Amino acid sequence: MSAVVAAALLSVTGPALKAEAAALPGSIIDGGYIISDGEFYNEGAMSQAQIQKFLDGKVTSCKKGYTCLKDYTGDIEKRAKDQYCAAVKAEKSVPAARIIYVAAKACGINPKVLIVMLQKEQGLVTMNNPGSTRYARALGFDCPDTPQGCDPKYAGFSTQVYLGARQMQIYTKWPSSFSYRAGQYNTIKWAPSSSCGTSKVYIKNQATANLYNYTPYRPNIAALAAGWGTGDSCSTYGNRNFYNYYVAWFDAGASTSSGAPAQVKACTNPDEKDVSTRSGSATVKVAELNARTAPTTLCGSGLKTLKKGTKVTITGQYGAWDHITVDGNKLWVVSSYLKSTSSSSGGGSAASTGCATPAKVTSASGTAVVTVRQLNARQAPTTSCSVGVRTLTQGQKYTRTGTYGVWWRLKVGSATMWAHSDYLALEKPSSSGSSGSSDSSSKPQTAKTTAALNLRSSASLSAKVVTVIPKGKTVTVTKTSGKWSSVKYGSKTGWVANAYLTGFKTSAPTSSGSSSSGTTSSAKSSKATVKTALNLRSSGSLKAKILTVLPRGATVTVTQTKGDWSKVTYKSRTGWVDNDYLSTAKSSSSSTVKKKTTAALNLRSSGSLKAKVLTVIPRGKTVTVKKTSGSWSHVTYGSRTGWVANRYLR
Repeated sequence: MSAVVAAALLSVTGPALKAEAAALPGSIIDGGYIISDGEFYNEGAMSQAQIQKFLDGKVTSCKKGYTCLKDYTGDIEKRAKDQYCAAVKAEKSVPAARIIYVAAKACGINPKVLIVMLQKEQGLVTMNNPGSTRYARALGFDCPDTPQGCDPKYAGFSTQVYLGARQMQIYTKWPSSFSYRAGQYNTIKWAPSSSCGTSKVYIKNQATANLYNYTPYRPNIAALAAGWGTGDSCSTYGNRNFYNYYVAWFDAGASTSSGAPAQVKACTNPDEKDVSTRSGSATVKVAELNARTAPTTLCGSGLKTLKKGTKVTITGQYGAWDHITVDGNKLWVVSSYLKSTSSSSGGGSAASTGCATPAKVTSASGTAVVTVRQLNARQAPTTSCSVGVRTLTQGQKYTRTGTYGVWWRLKVGSATMWAHSDYLALEKPSSSGSSGSSDSSSKPQTAKTTAALNLRSSASLSAKVVTVIPKGKTVTVTKTSGKWSSVKYGSKTGWVANAYLTGFKTSAPTSSGSSSSGTTSSAKSSKATVKTALNLRSSGSLKAKILTVLPRGATVTVTQTKGDWSKVTYKSRTGWVDNDYLSTAKSSSSSTVKKKTTAALNLRSSGSLKAKVLTVIPRGKTVTVKKTSGSWSHVTYGSRTGWVANRYLR
């Protein structure tokens, strides 16, 4: 129940986004879809009068000495227009309905979303005796789950509502700067305690990512089975209650449940992928222990009572519960009631360290080559595993033994480790592995940052953030590669996006053919789909003015492409967007273009990270680009033809 405003760590990329089926899903058990983008950003969903009528209907009368939300009045502070919200005029002594309406319109957020957040954060909508503290923390903005609590400078109802709405647009316009991202597998905690472990969630849209960034926990089976009630020690309720209130108040037909909208049957079992692998033996340490067919005390089906000293085999862990085998039965018991007699985790569960290995791994083979300067190999396929991390270096080769999503299992010496496949390539058995020069300037230069800028461990938006360089600071540029530069800032070294540097020159990419700088223009228009909420800019540059935000799933007409950018039309607006966020944008050139690879590069059967790898093209090799589609290029290398990612070509 906190506003997460800090920059994020790496999240794992996943399959392409699918179209949203409904404004609200029938269930949120998989965690990846809570509300649609269309519903979330519909700022005109309610008028001020409709908001007031709704609030009036939730409380019949207030207790003496208290002011209910329907009767609350406060001042609206004057606020200047910025890239997230329109300008707001100062107003004195206006009702809560007015404050909600103004913030929703200014920041482009559905007022229903703000109403539900006021309820799930502080209970303000239905409470007949709210104290001043609840109004001061109304939307839970900058109220993290830490002993320090809320920041007092953001206290006050009007301030909370406006900044909470604005924060949603910050998440939307800078999706790669926060922990939870649409279109990716994300590691999400069940609860603040690390002992509860984590789960992998494929977030399907930006609105759902916003909710997780604001309240960074996923409701577990116990929380969902409880309906509106209490689950177990690893249950959290923020996102469950958001869905419960939203469906109950605004879309009663969304849920298939007969109880609370998010409720599941009491003996529902978690998906296998949400259960952390754990092996070992244990004994019951209490007089009697109930073992159940699902990890919640609400489940009474197939109940088995175990006596003190009963020996069990542990096979998995889910939050506060262990999955056990006893007398041939597979059951669930509360972990704290078992005494471990042996464990592969060496004294603590793998889940407690974030290093639980998946139950099912797909067998794979081949030799993996590290394609970046440094790559962390971990004991489990998740960045939350920080125990025994090993650093692999560019060019090193390892035997691949399995895959789990986008992670590869490698044999590193005598150890089994996991590394992210974005930074690995499969070596072709007969390839020479030769390398050439990168797209870089050999002479160091100095540059200044034009904004607060993430310094990353490699040239990728998904790479780990080493530190944040403040605006106006001087850095030393040691080399450039495409849209990225390797820089030194103080004692830190890493990669930054060129778009936020000024005062230095990048090496101009060269190409043959009629198109300069490797750009192509398409005279024939084509259709493309927006993968996530996307800025429409006045020109093909991250520095260009934002004209509007295109909603995820919107269909645009592509009329021209230049390098990494496409000129598109959406309804009555025309502007430029980054090709990386278009699913079918095409630009076909009538003449071929020669380019070089800047790293060992997978040649794939289609323009997708999930497509089959045909071969690995060594770094520095020349390929012939036949056409481009979004962030991919169709190329010929020797006798082989396939698709490669544009970012590794110059």
